[in-house]
Amino acid sequence: MRALDLAVRKLLDYFPHYGSYLGLREYDFKVPELTKKRIEEFVSWSSECASRLREWEPENEELEADRDELVRSLELHSLIEGGWRPWRHYPIAPSAASELLLSVILSPAPEDHKERALRARLKALPKLFEESKELLEEPKSLWVQLARAELQGLKLLLVNINAPDEAKRAVEEYDRWLDSLEPEEGFRPIGEELFKRLLQIRYIKMSAEELERTARKRAEELREELGEAPEGKEVEDPKEAYEEAVRRAKSFVVERRLAPLAYDEELEIIDTPEPLRPTIPYAAYMPPQAFAPFNLGYLLVTPGSAKKEYYEILNTAVHETYPGHHLQLSYPLPTKYRHLASATDFVEGWAHYAEELMLEEGFSEEPRYVWQVKKDMLWRWVRVYVDVGISTGRMSFEEAVKELVEVAMLDERSASSEALRYTLSPGYQLSYAYGKMRIKEMRELMKEVLGSAFSLYDFHSWLLGSGALPVDLLKERLEA
Repeated sequence: MRALDLAVRKLLDYFPHYGSYLGLREYDFKVPELTKKRIEEFVSWSSECASRLREWEPENEELEADRDELVRSLELHSLIEGGWRPWRHYPIAPSAASELLLSVILSPAPEDHKERALRARLKALPKLFEESKELLEEPKSLWVQLARAELQGLKLLLVNINAPDEAKRAVEEYDRWLDSLEPEEGFRPIGEELFKRLLQIRYIKMSAEELERTARKRAEELREELGEAPEGKEVEDPKEAYEEAVRRAKSFVVERRLAPLAYDEELEIIDTPEPLRPTIPYAAYMPPQAFAPFNLGYLLVTPGSAKKEYYEILNTAVHETYPGHHLQLSYPLPTKYRHLASATDFVEGWAHYAEELMLEEGFSEEPRYVWQVKKDMLWRWVRVYVDVGISTGRMSFEEAVKELVEVAMLDERSASSEALRYTLSPGYQLSYAYGKMRIKEMRELMKEVLGSAFSLYDFHSWLLGSGALPVDLLKERLEA
């Protein structure tokens, strides 16, 4: 275990906000170094560390899974930071600064600790913004646009927390610097070869071509099946509607014994912090900090652009809270290292699976709710082929927005915000539909094996207790 401990500590030294989000309070006072030298050093270390960890022989199966997931994480970091290198085209300082501050602000740490940690990180912001400028060699217009939006959110956050003038001036100066840039059009896709390697590292057993074919076929079928939207129900206060929807979903999950809940789980519903609003058009979930004293998660609801159709809110609440992300990411895991596992095909696959599960179990028979769940299935399949297209460079940003509007039925603003996020997160969007597909296959496999002894609750207990391992790996475990 010492090998894992040393590797994790070193990784968190490079990315201290990860440590803060995990609830490891000693990292709250640390700030990353955003320079080429530091990134090159990290890429070199991550490759060497992954090689050393592969040679280490863990004492049991769970630690072996933990080792493999850490190796996978290091290989992905190396691929992104050393292969793709988006930081050469995307101004990363606004996003990095926001993460550093929010990981402390949203922590359950004592107020005096948070005040001292924020002071330390705010003091470091001028240096962080200045040194990061050397990274930007060939700025891309879409990513500069995103950075500008993130920077405006950060400015509001600095006002809200009464940040010192020095930090505010540094942000204003950086804003002027962004204004002086002459970026090239568009963005820089990760490309065919690196995307293929990314899927391999993530243990996804379908090729980009297979994913795209499957997704287009399913999207076409669902689009034909959907038809016109039945009459819905608009709400006046989306946040209040989310609160009611969350209570309703949790009660249903508990009453039907659909999945186990952690005994100490807690959830708060709050407004999306300003720096995150450019990439969270509706709502999102922030999980508990794994090593913090409280098992507290947050549902973020974006003011102004939040959904107002009740059944859309209801399905989003299911996805983000019960039995979706909050139930999933507040659940106890077999080892402390498993909290570092973050296979998005399981994380997002489970939450998307939860939507159909609730429909199957009779959560609501309202025609608009049934239509909404199926519409969101369509949206997730469109995401798969758009993700493949954007990531490989076969699809332009404008084409991606068009698909999301015309096929997935998103509004223009939301589609643009989504597509912009896709450009910086290759392989993430396909995780929803792909992960759900594999989870359903595992459920059918277990039903075949156990017959009348099959229990949905027990299947979900096993799945959740495994942690965020790749779905194809979990399926192999089940088949063994």
